[in-house]
Amino acid sequence: MLARGLGVLRAFRSGEPELPLSEIARRADMPKATAHRIITELVKEGMLERGEKGLRLGMGLFMLGARVPRQLMLRDIAFPHAEQLHRLTHGSAFVFIADPTGADAVLVDAVRRAHEPGRGLGTEETRASDRAATRVFRAFGAEDDTVAGRGARVREVESARVRHQGFAAVRGVPGVVGVAAPVLTASGAVAGALAVAGPQAGFHVGLAAAHLKAACAAVSRALQRNPELLTAS
Repeated sequence: MLARGLGVLRAFRSGEPELPLSEIARRADMPKATAHRIITELVKEGMLERGEKGLRLGMGLFMLGARVPRQLMLRDIAFPHAEQLHRLTHGSAFVFIADPTGADAVLVDAVRRAHEPGRGLGTEETRASDRAATRVFRAFGAEDDTVAGRGARVREVESARVRHQGFAAVRGVPGVVGVAAPVLTASGAVAGALAVAGPQAGFHVGLAAAHLKAACAAVSRALQRNPELLTAS
């Protein structure tokens, strides 16, 4: 049962916030009835959540991942900078770490701005920042070898642009923009990212990127002074 539950969770890929039951069952290679039973239990435990178009990864899963010592150490260094970014940009600020492949973003903490109730802007800001951080990880970390042909060429051009400018910006919906920059180790590997997000109206991407790059440089220096933080278990 544990292996099947992990199979369901691993069906989710970056850039796919929600999946229908049928697609989860197909990717996990199990009957829909079996997938439905496992999903029901995962929803109860907060590992999955039901959305408008299907299932999505739940906050319980992110909270569990945030307990891993390495992530907590990186989070402890980065979080004060996220708080400062929140004050400087008046947007929501996020701390991400890279998954083991270096290609996907895992949210470990956030400082959110106040939102009008019922508009769903908090969720959209999280998604925009996640997409921006994922682009950063792909640019500075592992490439996604599941994309081929023209899609791979487009992604490489995008990654080259992110590496050149040192940040990624994503304009989401409705009217939300997310910006992310990398936290790098001494060898240049991506260890994490900081991101900010807010409404496009009045949100200065260039200024936010400058603040982000300065904050990420400070976190990178702290990690490089304490490399054991990245190998602690």
